Amino acid sequence: MLRHIVMKAVFVLLSFAHSEVMSGEEVALHAEPSYAKWGKLAMEETAKAYHDASIIDYKYEGRHAMGQGEAEESFLLWLRQDGREFGVRVKIRIEASADKLRGVKLVEIQPNN
Repeated sequence: MLRHIVMKAVFVLLSFAHSEVMSGEEVALHAEPSYAKWGKLAMEETAKAYHDASIIDYKYEGRHAMGQGEAEESFLLWLRQDGREFGVRVKIRIEASADKLRGVKLVEIQPNN
């Protein structure tokens, strides 16, 4: 009987220890990517420019070094407005070392028909 109680206690303690390890891994899995701040800005700026459209898809295209300490984050957003769908490429120029905004450019992309 005592052996049975000790075994249950060991399993309970092991399950607590395992859950603490998992919570750390879960945090790492759900951490925001480095471009999240700029992706949010890309969506906000697109929503302002195309206020009657719905953003239906989003793709991060990457960061590109521009020289002189600047970089450009590129996003492609897909929108639906009045029954038509089209893309908007958003390029956000930043000061890479300070992570400061330098400019935002939106270019509408027509779908290939």
